Amino acid sequence: MNGRIAHRVVAAVAAFALTIPAGGIAGTAMAAPRSITFVCGDSQTPQVMIDIDGTFARRQNSWQSPEVGRMLKFQCYPALGRDAAGEWILVPYGSTRAWVNLSAVRFADGMDISQLPPADQVPPAPPPKRMYLPGVPTVSRKVQQLYRDAVRAGRTPGMATVIGDCNSEHPVYFGRFGAGAFDLTPYPELQKTAQTFAASFKRASVATSGSFNAAMAFDPTWADPKQCKRDEGPLPCELRLSNASVLLISLGTGDTFTWRDFEAHYRAIIEYALARKVVPVLMTKADALETKQGGAPADYINGVVRKLGAQYGLPVIDFALAARQLPNGGLVIEHNDNMQKIEPFHVNEAGMDARILLTLQTLAQFPAVNLPARKR
Repeated sequence: MNGRIAHRVVAAVAAFALTIPAGGIAGTAMAAPRSITFVCGDSQTPQVMIDIDGTFARRQNSWQSPEVGRMLKFQCYPALGRDAAGEWILVPYGSTRAWVNLSAVRFADGMDISQLPPADQVPPAPPPKRMYLPGVPTVSRKVQQLYRDAVRAGRTPGMATVIGDCNSEHPVYFGRFGAGAFDLTPYPELQKTAQTFAASFKRASVATSGSFNAAMAFDPTWADPKQCKRDEGPLPCELRLSNASVLLISLGTGDTFTWRDFEAHYRAIIEYALARKVVPVLMTKADALETKQGGAPADYINGVVRKLGAQYGLPVIDFALAARQLPNGGLVIEHNDNMQKIEPFHVNEAGMDARILLTLQTLAQFPAVNLPARKR
């Protein structure tokens, strides 16, 4: 088995594992999951705990409904209501609500789904409060002109795409907003931006993947063979398919042990985008894996991102700065199977919503540009 196929098999198996409903595939028998201790504590509000390695929150009570966030083992959620079939549980999730399948959770001893009210009897959620977060860059006139030039060169106006790791995969970033799982009510000034870039949030980038690092941007091993050319890396493939005019670069978590080469690879991504009339927008991260696990100097990767942003005169969405104001620094409290805390790196619901907000506030500064008129 050659390297390209081997890597693709591993990635495909990992991705497939996350998409299987927790109760298995219809018509197949699966072993019952090992019972684990309920860790959510006592509460007057019924709670559920995720008791499988991972699942996705859904916009509606259906496996076909869009995924709007990642739920990890041992995470706890207030259980608000149930669907009529008694298969799905409604929970608060960030600025809105979401559904999780019964097969992915457990209740405290003595409680079950039948004790929850039907979802149509659950009072509506209070309106979310407006977040005031630091970290939004000023989009300079130079960058605004780069955007105009991109559109005039044939790039699609209002089309942004993303290259990134697990925290930028479609269900937890662009797709979460595209599915309506982030409430824009407190931000009326962003409604026009949301409409202008609406197509961006419906598209799943082929340049995002769990464990993705900066070196993989041009490596065909990590490209989707169904959508990309044989010798095409994920980034060239995505820019060809999307024809995006703006590229969100959200990398670094996957560079825990490859941080020494991060700057060179990240610089190559910036220069590739600029050479193809695509405007790069950089983003820092909330975790510190390269320091805590990889031996890098403190804040090394975020320092590189900020430095390159300054060198190239590009906007940097400083999510790391914003995350300091979020619960648990914008990250999930993570445990291993022995219930020992591990170094966190997945963004939590507050972190997902903050990244969406900061992105919209940045895109709102791009000028309105129409496609050039066709010559007759």
